[in-house]
Amino acid sequence: MTPQQHPDMDELILYCMGTPHAEGDAAASERVRQHLAECTECRAQAARLCTDLALVAMTAPQIAPPMHAKARLMNAAGVDLHPSATAAAPGKSLPSNNNVVPMKPRRHSPGLIWGGWVAAAACLFYAVQLREANQGMRQQLQTETAEIIQSNASAARAQEVMDVLSSPQAQRVTLISAHAKPEPTGHAVYLKDRGALIFTASNLAPLPPNKTYELWVIPANGAAPIPAGTFQPDARGMASVLLPSLPPGVQAKAFGVTMENSGGSTTPTMPILLAGG
Repeated sequence: MTPQQHPDMDELILYCMGTPHAEGDAAASERVRQHLAECTECRAQAARLCTDLALVAMTAPQIAPPMHAKARLMNAAGVDLHPSATAAAPGKSLPSNNNVVPMKPRRHSPGLIWGGWVAAAACLFYAVQLREANQGMRQQLQTETAEIIQSNASAARAQEVMDVLSSPQAQRVTLISAHAKPEPTGHAVYLKDRGALIFTASNLAPLPPNKTYELWVIPANGAAPIPAGTFQPDARGMASVLLPSLPPGVQAKAFGVTMENSGGSTTPTMPILLAGG
């Protein structure tokens, strides 16, 4: 047995009790002894077991054997506990005490003593095992309960976030610097298969007389920009272009806004005021 092959609890208990081994177990006991000489951890565990077994044995009450057990033991030893049927009649002299064989003092059976030790050790061993198993199950239950609570809390928070984002009653606000002039901004939603485009803009600067803004679709294949409608902002700088007439199937690389003369243009006039793609 190497230091890596530690004896199990049953082998340590039998070793500490010093019980007679069955045929073939003497070698096992010797292997345990040799292992304890090399392994500090198992030697300390064996010392604790021997101390516990000694304490258990000292606390075990000494119980007198029942009478029928005593009779069986005496009969097996050849000792008659009852008066002989051939005892001398009244008036006859009794045999001399010199012929009486002295009875040897009775000794407790080693089997009874070792039986108490074994029972006590077994109770101690299984009590320890049961306590450790219950403690492990309790810790595992606490861990799994904490994980379930954390998972439920995360799921509930995620659902709450989705409810806020998808609610039609939610107020949507874009925050900007309090001391900066709002920058012009445009938003385009485009479906190339249908050639459908929706464009909105905000914070647009007022136009000079006889001028207009024009929206452009810039194809991804390098073709010329496609005009997508003209528009005028209102007093708040808001404007929109809804579903202009565009050819379907054009893959857009980007979108742009320019300032053109009234009525629009077939080619964009530089510079491009708003661009994105």
